[in-house]
Amino acid sequence: MTMKSKASVLSYLYGLQKFGIKLGLRNSEVLLQTLGHPERDFPSVHVAGTNGKGSTSSMIASMLRAAGYTVGLYTSPHLIDFNERIRVNGKKISDTALIRYAARLQSVIDERGATFFEATTAIAFRYFADRRVDIAVIETGLGGRLDATNVLKPLVSVITTIGLDHTTILGTTIGRVAREKAGIIKRGVPCVMGVMPAQAQKVILRCAVMNSSRVIAVEDITVDKSADGSLSFQTTAGRHTSIDLSLKGAFQRSNAAAALAAVDLIQERGFPVSESAIRDGLHRVQQLSGIEARLQRVGARPLMICDVAHNPDAINVLAEAVAAIPHASLHIIFGVMKDKDYRVMIRRLVLLRPKFYAVQASIERTLTAHEAAAAIREEGGSVRAYAAIASAVRAARRAASTDDLILVTGSHYIVGDALRVIKRRTGRKK
Repeated sequence: MTMKSKASVLSYLYGLQKFGIKLGLRNSEVLLQTLGHPERDFPSVHVAGTNGKGSTSSMIASMLRAAGYTVGLYTSPHLIDFNERIRVNGKKISDTALIRYAARLQSVIDERGATFFEATTAIAFRYFADRRVDIAVIETGLGGRLDATNVLKPLVSVITTIGLDHTTILGTTIGRVAREKAGIIKRGVPCVMGVMPAQAQKVILRCAVMNSSRVIAVEDITVDKSADGSLSFQTTAGRHTSIDLSLKGAFQRSNAAAALAAVDLIQERGFPVSESAIRDGLHRVQQLSGIEARLQRVGARPLMICDVAHNPDAINVLAEAVAAIPHASLHIIFGVMKDKDYRVMIRRLVLLRPKFYAVQASIERTLTAHEAAAAIREEGGSVRAYAAIASAVRAARRAASTDDLILVTGSHYIVGDALRVIKRRTGRKK
């Protein structure tokens, strides 16, 4: 395939999905060798976890950027535009650069039968090296131990949470999932451990001891709320005060604690970050990093919120956050991937007594709108299925009063499709 346009590049990269998910580092090592080992050309922070890794990665990147560093940020999946996955100082990789790197890698990708994520990771690392980033924050794609990103020797490793997700690949017990996530811990590299079950903690601490890795536990960080609503975090390095988190929801406090612990450790490794940069970075996470759809308000009267919760643990946290938002009635535009434990997700959302609008994403792994609607009915929910997300958005807005709340959730892909519709209507650009 000749790669002369973004459309041809994306067609090629998405076509690599036929190779599925390959857990292992050999393809990544060969691709990166072809590119001159760019992963060795920049310091990094490596972030894994079942939930919260996107928010935590973005908070770290935002604080570092506020401190004046040139910062790479690699996350997945994207919401609207593929280029969102690869950012420098909050700005997406250009189409021109994407085309250039994909063309450069095509022959070795084909020779190795590399996967979509292996190819994308190699492109990101070469781009960051060429842009001479001071530091890059790298989020794992799946798991950790055998994830394509695990070729890094980072300054700091972060494991945000451990829960049951992707069980057919990572394992059906907390211990097995924890072992995969703990695989990002490198010898002598300090690790931040998020709030997680005791069984997962034991696995991570055991792995850290084997690797002579110091562990900072988020549960040991105290968080206080002041009368003005600002937060104070007491970490092992000191007290961070007057923090106003721009990512909303009480659950973001533990993500912020993990990000602050990581930044404390980064400073020990020679990257000073002032308290004013910490406050500015956490106050402007969306603006400085580009992250979206974390309790993101995308409409008012009725209030409309998008959140990428996509597994039972994330839905539980989201449901608590939604219950705390004043509203008359609740409308949920919901879609989910068929490989998720979607009945548990639906069961939790039904407790909020919403009106459901079942939808489906524009990818093969999606549960169809009619399948989602059937599951919602079986769990006692009121629902109607919609073939198009745009139709569901229109229906929810028509049905909602000005005091109601409309929530879009269940999958990154569902939220991405909804944001595309919403932004097209309002004329907003990403």
